Amino acid sequence: MGMIVTFLTEAEPLVFLTVVLVLSIVAVSAGYLWTTRTRVAASDRDEAAFGLGQAAVFGLIALILAFSFSFAADRFEARRAIVVEESIAAGDAYDYADFLPASQRDRVRALVRTYTHARLDAYESIERSSAVTVAAGPTYGRLWELVSAEARAHPNDLGLHALAQSVNEMDDRAKEQTAALNNHVPLAILGIVLFATVLGAALLGITFGRVRAPNRALSAIFCLLFAATVYAIVDLDHPRGGFIHVDLAPLQATYAGMISH
Repeated sequence: MGMIVTFLTEAEPLVFLTVVLVLSIVAVSAGYLWTTRTRVAASDRDEAAFGLGQAAVFGLIALILAFSFSFAADRFEARRAIVVEESIAAGDAYDYADFLPASQRDRVRALVRTYTHARLDAYESIERSSAVTVAAGPTYGRLWELVSAEARAHPNDLGLHALAQSVNEMDDRAKEQTAALNNHVPLAILGIVLFATVLGAALLGITFGRVRAPNRALSAIFCLLFAATVYAIVDLDHPRGGFIHVDLAPLQATYAGMISH
């Protein structure tokens, strides 16, 4: 069980895809061989019952895959939305620095630029590994200390309060992203998805075995599609160097605007 959990949470994307594909092919072959070696003559009623059961099982497998894919896609969209919100907060903080005294303005903007760059580095690091946090280090602490001190010193300055709120939003979005990165499709559901994949492949092999007519091309296509679907579910849910990435363009555009200002 421990090996399965480790595989579901830490396996490299291509390794995961390969393992699922191999398991599917083995299941198809095993189903075919078992059926051809053990099958006895079946009546038309038996064939009809098998066809009905087969349709029900494949329908249930399709439902499980669709549900799991939607679950993972929702989490992916949540992470993408947080990047957009974070880019807005960082841009606002950079603009609201205009309300600071000239002696503090450049310092705050430099900290916001450093923070935003660190966030981009953190996101890119997450895409290359299994990291589950996107903290930007001590930069935010220095930024908040400076901005909050100015806001407290001028309690009636609405511009400074807007700046403080934007800086606070930057930190809130970072914490929200960390929570989103730790919020995955439950392992039990991933286990069911893998089981359904292998079961579907075995059932396809049994179907071919009952008519004693193996279709290698169809089997390969079926296994590849199943493996790709399961891979997509895992890759959407665990950002760790696969092919599916959260678009960082909003945050990159915000940072580019800062350094060109």
